[in-house]
Amino acid sequence: MRKYLVVLPLLLALPIAAETKPRIYITESGAIQISGPSMALTGPTSSENIEVMKSFQRHCPTVTVTADREKADFIVRLDRESPSPVTPFVRGNKVAVFNRDADLVYSHSSRLPAPAVKGACAAVTMPLARK
Repeated sequence: MRKYLVVLPLLLALPIAAETKPRIYITESGAIQISGPSMALTGPTSSENIEVMKSFQRHCPTVTVTADREKADFIVRLDRESPSPVTPFVRGNKVAVFNRDADLVYSHSSRLPAPAVKGACAAVTMPLARK
């Protein structure tokens, strides 16, 4: 019986711990579109944006990527520069992270997407950014 009394509080705490992960909504530059009968505003979703989502799952497992902007704790905006004629296979990646109050909490530029994602992840998971 004592085993169950020890295990039960631990099991009850698991859902609470799972909910503490910050939720991020990933968007990119582009024209805002009005879609559906509810006239919802949506931004473009490209294959590059999907790759950023996958990169967040790989490099930042402590956050939850959401498709619902209203439920997000942070908005992550990604801008990719067009290829340079000098270095056609390398593109610049700019990332900006905004909190729920639309305040900028992080911005960074890098040639590879992974450092941009790792920096944004660190900004999102910092306790000060959540306040």
